[in-house]
Amino acid sequence: MDYRSESYEDDGPLHEHTPMLKGRAREGQSVYGLRAELWLLLSQSSPLVITYLLQFLPSILTTLIAGHLSADDLAAASISGTTVAICGSAFITGMATALDTLCAQTYGAGNRIGVGIHVQRMILLMTAICIPIGVLWWLSPSLLPLVVKQPNLAVKAGSFLRVSIIGLPGQAFYEAGKRFLQVQDDYQVAMVLALACTPLNILLSWAFAFPLGMGLDGAALGSAITQVLRSFLLLLYIIRYAKWSHSCWGGLSRDALTDWYPMVVLSMAGSAAVLSEYAAFEIITFSSSYLSTAHLAAQSVLTTISIVSWHAPFSVSVVSSTRIGHLVGARQATTARRVSIIHGFVFLGVGFLNALITIIFRNQLPQIFTRDPQTLDICAKSILAVSVFQIAEALMCGTNGILRGLGRQSFAACVVFIVNYLGAVPLALWLQLGSPGWGLNGFWLGLPIGMIAIAGIEAVYMKFIRWDTYVDEAGPTD
Repeated sequence: MDYRSESYEDDGPLHEHTPMLKGRAREGQSVYGLRAELWLLLSQSSPLVITYLLQFLPSILTTLIAGHLSADDLAAASISGTTVAICGSAFITGMATALDTLCAQTYGAGNRIGVGIHVQRMILLMTAICIPIGVLWWLSPSLLPLVVKQPNLAVKAGSFLRVSIIGLPGQAFYEAGKRFLQVQDDYQVAMVLALACTPLNILLSWAFAFPLGMGLDGAALGSAITQVLRSFLLLLYIIRYAKWSHSCWGGLSRDALTDWYPMVVLSMAGSAAVLSEYAAFEIITFSSSYLSTAHLAAQSVLTTISIVSWHAPFSVSVVSSTRIGHLVGARQATTARRVSIIHGFVFLGVGFLNALITIIFRNQLPQIFTRDPQTLDICAKSILAVSVFQIAEALMCGTNGILRGLGRQSFAACVVFIVNYLGAVPLALWLQLGSPGWGLNGFWLGLPIGMIAIAGIEAVYMKFIRWDTYVDEAGPTD
């Protein structure tokens, strides 16, 4: 269904009984609630899951290539991949969540030109952030040996990061451009572009890594080139073919150079929340190197499996935050609250589904990435703990997504930071390296305790707040 052609404003003023899916609602009022929301989440999050998985493909390819090079390369891939995540992707992804709030609320309020202004501001802000990130990645061969026990692994990872600088601007623009289309209910184009670029990504990464003998650096170069191409194709699509989206683009505007405060605040909060989660993985990944190279390699495999499954609840959370943001912008507080309850149960179901898939394929999944017997043995002992982690992670994705729709990233960031670093991370490190001696199980069972606490605190917060107050305080619409 094309939601662009069935906007609420076509039917007059919005109110709490406005159907969420117009065509469906005509069948009866019973469709308004549960079925309509479930269909909206399913239909819009499905292409997003595919899109984000394909965007994550470079990391999977890197792990696959590294696993077929050597255990050292696999361990170096874990270090470089986690560093890319926490010192790059976390900033870009977190900043882009500000658009989930601002663009959704602005669009819901009927100010379509304001959407384009927000996107322009975000592109400028991301450009400014990418400069210091690039410098840090360039210096990484000298910095990583300070925190990584094995110097040869640090050098390999640092070389990978230097090559990855090429794709950084493309990643930033692609995230902002996706939001411009997603707020207008177009979730399919990003998926199509990702699908189109995937074969090239595989071909380039393989060719650079093996026939051309570049090894791990070749995987990085192939992925970087693909990121730049993907962002260029997205821009071309918006300019040439997505004429319908131009109602949200009033051209380059000087307004994009002013009134940055709301976007900077939300970007900082979003980045802080994502960074807090990513940093926990970074700490545990580096701590795994104190167990053995095999443990670090196993952590790389398990982290890859976990991140692949994470894309399902995260994609649903993007749709959820956009949906809540539309309702907040349209001043439908009661409907937004009811919708959030439905979404909460959906996230719980997604978490259990991820866990079930992981348990069923617990023997096959690690073998996709490595054939090393010692690494596979460690994975087999920890993968059930990963399934517990996935349930807790889905719940936290859900509450964070709903808070983004309300524009309350700052609260979420504070909760995530405090719970993670005063409780979950120290507990996980103690279980992993301390007297319990649980190894990797300590990490995969320690962090979920914090995630459940985070989801619980945020759920209680949303239970007792006055949603109509946040509707009145909805972000600026330019």
